[in-house]
Amino acid sequence: MGRAIRLVGDVCILLIIINLLSGPRRFSELLEQLGHISSRTLTQRLRLLEELGFVERRAFLEIPPRVEYHLTPTGQEFGQVIAAIEEFARKNLADPLPASSCGTLCSASSSASADQSPISRSVTAPLCGENDAFAGTSEEAEN
Repeated sequence: MGRAIRLVGDVCILLIIINLLSGPRRFSELLEQLGHISSRTLTQRLRLLEELGFVERRAFLEIPPRVEYHLTPTGQEFGQVIAAIEEFARKNLADPLPASSCGTLCSASSSASADQSPISRSVTAPLCGENDAFAGTSEEAEN
């Protein structure tokens, strides 16, 4: 239970999952879409999510090299948990909560069709990104 709470409490992880709900993304696309997160922090979170079986890294034998990240079925299931938390927050919490590491207001939202396929997502997240709950998992990732 503690590990699940740590995952849900990590804004970077939530935003990565939300971004991947709408389909595979390259590292550079995730970095751009997440805003103020460092490439080191994104690399650490992606590797952690890979280790947990939430995300798969797919390398293509192309020149230049291409790597994409996509959600596994477990990652898709975690996306449903995030959607349930978002729904609870929308109904019961009037104001956005500051991120614990830097106090910046963050919000994220997603929606799904009746069959749980993602149909839209929205991320507003200026992140400090350096207060690392899962530090020490990796070096820089390659695009």
